[in-house]
Amino acid sequence: MRTTRRELEQLAKTINIALGLEVDPDKQYFVQWAYGQPRLMRAGGSVEVSPRLPSGQLAQWMRAFYAGVWAGRP
Repeated sequence: MRTTRRELEQLAKTINIALGLEVDPDKQYFVQWAYGQPRLMRAGGSVEVSPRLPSGQLAQWMRAFYAGVWAGRP
């Protein structure tokens, strides 16, 4: 099954909520598309968080990132 742009954007929104960033757009994570492949970015200097990957692989990467966020919480 194909991963859609909307699914990736929802994953980024879920990460922002988990980190309490939904109210601070200068620190939020977002998906940037270029060269036909997306990557996860962070606002406030546009920091590259992930490499450019096919959509399905980026979805897996973002789920692992999200799991790491929760694993690191006290």
